[in-house]
Amino acid sequence: MFIAALLYFLKNALEPKAEIIHLTGSGKCGECHQLRNIGDQQVVWKRSRHSEAYQTLLSAKSVDFAIKSNIEEPAKNRLCLKCHTTEFHLEGTPKAIDYDIREGIGCESCHGAGSEYSPAWIMKNEDLFKSNGGIKGDENSCKPCHSAKGNKDQKLTEEICPFQTEDFDYKTEFQKIIHPLNKQQ
Repeated sequence: MFIAALLYFLKNALEPKAEIIHLTGSGKCGECHQLRNIGDQQVVWKRSRHSEAYQTLLSAKSVDFAIKSNIEEPAKNRLCLKCHTTEFHLEGTPKAIDYDIREGIGCESCHGAGSEYSPAWIMKNEDLFKSNGGIKGDENSCKPCHSAKGNKDQKLTEEICPFQTEDFDYKTEFQKIIHPLNKQQ
Protein backbone atom coordinates (compact mmCIF):
# COMPACT_ATOMS: atom_id res chain seq x y z
CA MET A 1 0.00 0.00 0.00
CA PHE A 2 2.87 2.35 0.85
CA ILE A 3 4.56 1.66 -2.48
CA ALA A 4 1.30 2.29 -4.38
CA ALA A 5 0.83 5.61 -2.59
CA LEU A 6 4.47 6.54 -3.25
CA LEU A 7 4.16 5.69 -6.96
CA TYR A 8 0.91 7.68 -7.21
CA PHE A 9 2.59 10.67 -5.53
CA LEU A 10 5.67 10.49 -7.78
CA LYS A 11 3.56 10.11 -10.92
CA ASN A 12 1.57 13.26 -10.08
CA ALA A 13 4.61 15.18 -8.88
CA LEU A 14 6.72 14.44 -11.95
CA GLU A 15 4.08 14.78 -14.69
CA PRO A 16 3.97 18.26 -16.15
CA LYS A 17 0.67 20.00 -15.48
CA ALA A 18 -1.07 21.64 -18.42
CA GLU A 19 -1.09 25.38 -17.82
CA ILE A 20 -4.38 27.13 -18.36
CA ILE A 21 -4.05 29.91 -20.92
CA HIS A 22 -4.82 33.22 -19.22
CA LEU A 23 -4.83 36.97 -19.73
CA THR A 24 -1.57 38.57 -18.69
CA GLY A 25 -2.60 42.19 -19.24
CA SER A 26 -1.12 44.88 -21.43
CA GLY A 27 1.46 45.72 -18.77
CA LYS A 28 3.07 42.33 -19.37
CA CYS A 29 3.03 42.93 -23.12
CA GLY A 30 4.61 46.33 -22.56
CA GLU A 31 7.65 44.79 -20.90
CA CYS A 32 8.96 44.23 -24.41
CA HIS A 33 6.58 46.14 -26.64
CA GLN A 34 7.54 49.50 -25.22
CA LEU A 35 11.03 49.13 -26.63
CA ARG A 36 11.81 51.51 -29.48
CA ASN A 37 14.08 49.06 -31.27
CA ILE A 38 11.14 46.72 -31.96
CA GLY A 39 8.59 49.42 -32.76
CA ASP A 40 7.25 50.73 -29.41
CA GLN A 41 3.77 49.23 -29.92
CA GLN A 42 2.81 50.04 -26.32
CA VAL A 43 2.86 53.79 -27.03
CA VAL A 44 0.54 53.35 -30.02
CA TRP A 45 -1.93 51.46 -27.78
CA LYS A 46 -1.66 53.96 -24.92
CA ARG A 47 -2.43 56.83 -27.30
CA SER A 48 -5.42 55.01 -28.76
CA ARG A 49 -9.01 55.12 -27.59
CA HIS A 50 -8.71 51.39 -26.86
CA SER A 51 -6.60 52.07 -23.77
CA GLU A 52 -9.30 54.45 -22.50
CA ALA A 53 -12.27 52.20 -23.33
CA TYR A 54 -13.04 51.21 -19.74
CA GLN A 55 -12.72 54.79 -18.48
CA THR A 56 -15.40 55.92 -20.95
CA LEU A 57 -17.86 53.68 -19.10
CA LEU A 58 -17.30 55.83 -16.00
CA SER A 59 -17.87 59.12 -17.83
CA ALA A 60 -20.82 61.36 -17.06
CA LYS A 61 -22.05 60.87 -20.65
CA SER A 62 -22.16 57.07 -20.26
CA VAL A 63 -23.69 57.14 -16.79
CA ASP A 64 -26.33 59.69 -17.87
CA PHE A 65 -27.22 57.51 -20.87
CA ALA A 66 -27.69 54.50 -18.58
CA ILE A 67 -29.91 56.45 -16.21
CA LYS A 68 -32.04 57.87 -19.05
CA SER A 69 -32.30 54.42 -20.69
CA ASN A 70 -33.08 52.71 -17.38
CA ILE A 71 -30.25 50.21 -17.78
CA GLU A 72 -27.51 48.97 -15.47
CA GLU A 73 -24.59 51.34 -15.01
CA PRO A 74 -22.08 50.92 -17.86
CA ALA A 75 -19.14 49.77 -15.71
CA LYS A 76 -21.28 46.80 -14.58
CA ASN A 77 -23.27 46.20 -17.76
CA ARG A 78 -22.12 43.09 -19.64
CA LEU A 79 -23.16 44.60 -23.00
CA CYS A 80 -20.86 47.57 -22.39
CA LEU A 81 -18.03 45.61 -20.79
CA LYS A 82 -17.75 43.11 -23.66
CA CYS A 83 -16.47 45.84 -25.97
CA HIS A 84 -14.81 48.11 -23.43
CA THR A 85 -12.63 45.54 -21.63
CA THR A 86 -10.39 42.67 -22.63
CA GLU A 87 -11.70 40.62 -19.73
CA PHE A 88 -15.28 40.60 -20.98
CA HIS A 89 -14.33 40.60 -24.67
CA LEU A 90 -12.58 37.29 -24.01
CA GLU A 91 -15.20 36.21 -21.49
CA GLY A 92 -14.42 32.99 -19.70
CA THR A 93 -10.65 33.33 -20.15
CA PRO A 94 -8.91 33.24 -16.77
CA LYS A 95 -6.78 36.25 -15.86
CA ALA A 96 -3.49 36.69 -14.04
CA ILE A 97 -3.52 38.30 -10.62
CA ASP A 98 -2.00 41.51 -11.97
CA TYR A 99 -4.47 41.85 -14.87
CA ASP A 100 -6.31 45.18 -14.50
CA ILE A 101 -9.74 45.72 -16.07
CA ARG A 102 -8.96 49.44 -16.26
CA GLU A 103 -6.62 48.78 -19.19
CA GLY A 104 -9.73 48.82 -21.37
CA ILE A 105 -9.23 47.08 -24.68
CA GLY A 106 -5.73 45.77 -24.29
CA CYS A 107 -3.35 43.87 -26.50
CA GLU A 108 -4.96 40.51 -25.81
CA SER A 109 -8.37 41.62 -27.09
CA CYS A 110 -6.92 41.53 -30.60
CA HIS A 111 -4.02 39.11 -30.16
CA GLY A 112 -5.47 36.46 -27.81
CA ALA A 113 -4.67 35.61 -24.20
CA GLY A 114 -0.90 35.94 -23.92
CA SER A 115 0.30 33.60 -21.20
CA GLU A 116 1.52 30.96 -23.64
CA TYR A 117 2.97 33.16 -26.38
CA SER A 118 4.49 35.97 -24.31
CA PRO A 119 8.00 34.58 -23.79
CA ALA A 120 10.43 36.49 -26.05
CA TRP A 121 11.75 33.35 -27.74
CA ILE A 122 8.20 32.50 -28.88
CA MET A 123 7.40 36.06 -29.95
CA LYS A 124 10.41 36.08 -32.27
CA ASN A 125 8.86 33.35 -34.41
CA GLU A 126 5.46 33.98 -36.00
CA ASP A 127 4.66 30.26 -36.33
CA LEU A 128 5.45 29.68 -32.64
CA PHE A 129 3.44 32.78 -31.71
CA LYS A 130 0.40 31.41 -33.55
CA SER A 131 0.80 27.83 -32.33
CA ASN A 132 0.86 29.14 -28.76
CA GLY A 133 -2.44 31.01 -29.10
CA GLY A 134 -1.27 34.26 -30.67
CA ILE A 135 -3.53 35.97 -33.17
CA LYS A 136 -2.57 38.56 -35.74
CA GLY A 137 -5.24 41.21 -35.33
CA ASP A 138 -7.30 41.83 -38.44
CA GLU A 139 -10.72 43.02 -39.54
CA ASN A 140 -12.37 40.02 -37.85
CA SER A 141 -10.80 41.08 -34.56
CA CYS A 142 -12.60 44.43 -34.86
CA LYS A 143 -16.03 43.23 -35.97
CA PRO A 144 -17.36 42.03 -32.60
CA CYS A 145 -17.22 45.59 -31.26
CA HIS A 146 -17.26 47.87 -34.29
CA SER A 147 -20.34 47.64 -36.46
CA ALA A 148 -20.02 48.46 -40.16
CA LYS A 149 -23.16 50.56 -39.82
CA GLY A 150 -23.37 53.30 -37.23
CA ASN A 151 -26.10 53.30 -34.59
CA LYS A 152 -28.36 56.11 -35.75
CA ASP A 153 -31.02 55.19 -33.13
CA GLN A 154 -28.47 55.34 -30.28
CA LYS A 155 -29.94 52.29 -28.54
CA LEU A 156 -27.81 49.76 -26.69
CA THR A 157 -28.09 46.32 -28.31
CA GLU A 158 -26.05 43.12 -28.41
CA GLU A 159 -24.64 44.20 -31.77
CA ILE A 160 -23.81 47.88 -31.40
CA CYS A 161 -22.91 50.58 -28.92
CA PRO A 162 -25.25 53.56 -28.73
CA PHE A 163 -22.26 55.86 -29.08
CA GLN A 164 -21.00 54.40 -32.37
CA THR A 165 -23.09 56.70 -34.51
CA GLU A 166 -20.76 56.66 -37.53
CA ASP A 167 -20.20 53.75 -39.91
CA PHE A 168 -17.00 51.81 -39.22
CA ASP A 169 -14.48 51.63 -42.05
CA TYR A 170 -11.84 49.08 -41.10
CA LYS A 171 -9.16 50.30 -43.52
CA THR A 172 -9.34 53.88 -42.24
CA GLU A 173 -9.59 52.96 -38.56
CA PHE A 174 -6.83 50.34 -38.72
CA GLN A 175 -4.38 53.02 -39.84
CA LYS A 176 -4.95 54.74 -36.47
CA ILE A 177 -3.83 51.71 -34.46
CA ILE A 178 -1.34 49.95 -36.74
CA HIS A 179 1.76 48.99 -34.78
CA PRO A 180 4.07 46.71 -36.76
CA LEU A 181 7.04 44.94 -35.26
CA ASN A 182 10.53 45.88 -36.34
CA LYS A 183 11.63 42.44 -37.51
CA GLN A 184 15.26 43.51 -37.78
CA GLN A 185 15.73 42.63 -34.11
